Amino acid sequence: MVKYRLFTLYLFLAAFLLALSLANSAWAQSARADSLKQLLSQILPDTSRTMVLEQLGGALMYSQPLDAMKYARQGLALSEKAKYSLGTTRNLNRLGTIYRNVGSYAKALELHMEALRVAKENDDLEGMAKINNSIGILYSEQKDSKRAIEYFKKTQNLAQQLQDNKLLEVALTNLGFDYALIDELDSAQTYTLRAYELAVRQGNKSSSGVLFLNLGYVHYRKKEYQLALAYYRRSVPISEAVNDKRYLGQTYFEMARTFQETNAFDSCLIYAQKSLKLAQEVDNPKGILDVSTLLTDFFEDRDKAKAYEYFKISTQAKEKMFDREKIKQIQSLDFKEQLRLQQVESDRVEYEGRVLAKTLVAGLLALMVIVFLLYRNSRNRQKANILLKKQKDELQATLNELETTQNQLIQSEKMASLGELTAGIAHEIQNPLNFVNNYAEVNVELLEELLHEISKVEGEDVAAYSQRGEEGLVLDLVRDLSENEAKILSHGKQAEAIVRGMQQHSRRNSGSREKTDVNALTREYTELAYNGMTAKDKIYKDVLKLDLAEDLPELEVVPGDIGRVVLNLLENAFYTVAEKKEHSPDNYQPAILVSTRRRDNGVEISVKDNGTGIAPEYIGKVFQPFFTTKPTGQGTGLGLSLSYDIVTKGHNGRLEVVSEVTQGTEFTLALKT
Repeated sequence: MVKYRLFTLYLFLAAFLLALSLANSAWAQSARADSLKQLLSQILPDTSRTMVLEQLGGALMYSQPLDAMKYARQGLALSEKAKYSLGTTRNLNRLGTIYRNVGSYAKALELHMEALRVAKENDDLEGMAKINNSIGILYSEQKDSKRAIEYFKKTQNLAQQLQDNKLLEVALTNLGFDYALIDELDSAQTYTLRAYELAVRQGNKSSSGVLFLNLGYVHYRKKEYQLALAYYRRSVPISEAVNDKRYLGQTYFEMARTFQETNAFDSCLIYAQKSLKLAQEVDNPKGILDVSTLLTDFFEDRDKAKAYEYFKISTQAKEKMFDREKIKQIQSLDFKEQLRLQQVESDRVEYEGRVLAKTLVAGLLALMVIVFLLYRNSRNRQKANILLKKQKDELQATLNELETTQNQLIQSEKMASLGELTAGIAHEIQNPLNFVNNYAEVNVELLEELLHEISKVEGEDVAAYSQRGEEGLVLDLVRDLSENEAKILSHGKQAEAIVRGMQQHSRRNSGSREKTDVNALTREYTELAYNGMTAKDKIYKDVLKLDLAEDLPELEVVPGDIGRVVLNLLENAFYTVAEKKEHSPDNYQPAILVSTRRRDNGVEISVKDNGTGIAPEYIGKVFQPFFTTKPTGQGTGLGLSLSYDIVTKGHNGRLEVVSEVTQGTEFTLALKT
């Protein structure tokens, strides 16, 4: 245990040096591709050109997969024309890897198997080792870790025969990862640490990102979450330095899953969204499926619309990975390869039988040996058929699950149509609503002028005029019209406020973040709110107090957005103390306290009042769109919802509320440094 702890400490110290040394790796990778392209422009032997094309495909297979595929195909065609088996093997294997990276698993397996056949025919041990490793990765991505481990061990054995430490390190790394996937954590840790020791001895720094990712995953499975996060964080800069978006996206996904286990939901959401973006950029269907499934579960109880969006993404990824035709192709290819290998084995047995028949004097003994070998091969074929049937049943179960999901998706589409229709109405209603309000305002003014003109008729006042027969009836009608227009205008303004709130609620922030003095910002918007309210009603005079902590750190925020939140919270506070003042005894003294305070990881802004408070059954709804406790016409229910989005989504902060009925309410805005 002590030895392991010392070695872990050594890993942590080495991470910093590794990150520094890899700072220019991304540039180096791009430069390598450029130098290979320049080399192709020169006159080269066909054998050399095939290997340069294969290396160029490797340099571009993550960043530019289509170009990588083009160069590898050129290398394959040239090597076959030149009958250069080494080039054929390497380019076939490279093409298989590129197809695997873009999710075409059936085509990838076909190319890897063909490469393995050519390598065996030419006794190419290095090629066989690399191809077995590629096939192992393919099975690992298909979540068949036991099959993957079989191929990785073949790579390990061949690398040891070749005394190729670089290839051995790759095999040990992959073995550690897949042992972790099947919960054999001691084996996973052992292989990963062996790989790291080998990398250190060779001075191979670029592979450390994968090794730290593997170690983090091992500790995650052991529920040692903080240690897991520490390894993931050390993996990130290494993957960033070499522009390895695939491993970086996987690391972000593992971090999101770990944060979810530790209930750090804000961090979970941030890293999950980063992971999904990278997985989509490199067209990694497995990564997309994993992270979109996590996001679907994350938003299940928080935002049904977003949960549905991520559910559709996960369904598309699942269809891409487990398409019926692809599964049939994989089964067919794998089965054909097994039959071919069995045929090779059968031919070898028959040859050995003939040799034995010629060398042995006793023909009966030779016949018995052949019968025994044939019986053993028959049993092996039976076992292989049983294994294939089991795999087929597992894949069929996956297909059944996919069909069920598709049926659920059809039902969900009906509900999605209703949501889209509602959003469209909110958008389109703005123009006709503007016309209603504008003409209502004009009509009110015209009716007022009409009443004024009526009062001038024959020098009579309005009261006297109203008593004159039909003329009085006209005046009553004009008054009724004026009152109706006023009501139309009032309700039109309320509808306009709701639509404006909906548009404001969905609008993305376009402001830029800047270093901001939190106290100055709080004071500015508090005084703005106070001056505005006291101008309307003297009841608010001397109600507000400020308590600003000293030596607060400056924060990177959008000042206008945070000021908007402070204004919104203060407007609600002014409203609730005025409401309580109206219905309370004369000895009630309204009070609002705005304070700032420093916390270990940031700053908090608090708005506290001694107003009416919020009932317990409403506490969980105050941040929902369109929910309000104010009377009809006095609130849209969008202010707190918009404030919550600004703080949590726009600034990765927290907005919390604590309230007691008749005693008051406190809203706390927490921002991280």
